[in-house]
Amino acid sequence: MTDIAAHLPTAQTALLVALGLAVGALLGLVYFATLRWNTELYLGRSFALALGLQLFRFAVLGAAFYALARLGAGPLLAAAIGLLVTRRFYLRRAGGLP
Repeated sequence: MTDIAAHLPTAQTALLVALGLAVGALLGLVYFATLRWNTELYLGRSFALALGLQLFRFAVLGAAFYALARLGAGPLLAAAIGLLVTRRFYLRRAGGLP
């Protein structure tokens, strides 16, 4: 018979998942808050600055997700959920979702 306790998440795993969720939500807030500024730069002021900001946004997101992936699948998936929830909030606020 298998030990059920061996398959239950530990406090450390739960803490890492909560950390991933919080980091994902925070990344989403920053990422989508700078999206408007990035769009304005593309539309008028400076294409080079807009491209640099876009690459910086992707690099920060990629580095954070890489670090979370090193902690395990749970924190990485929780961060992705946090990012998607934040995306939904921004889309609703902008009028993109009902």
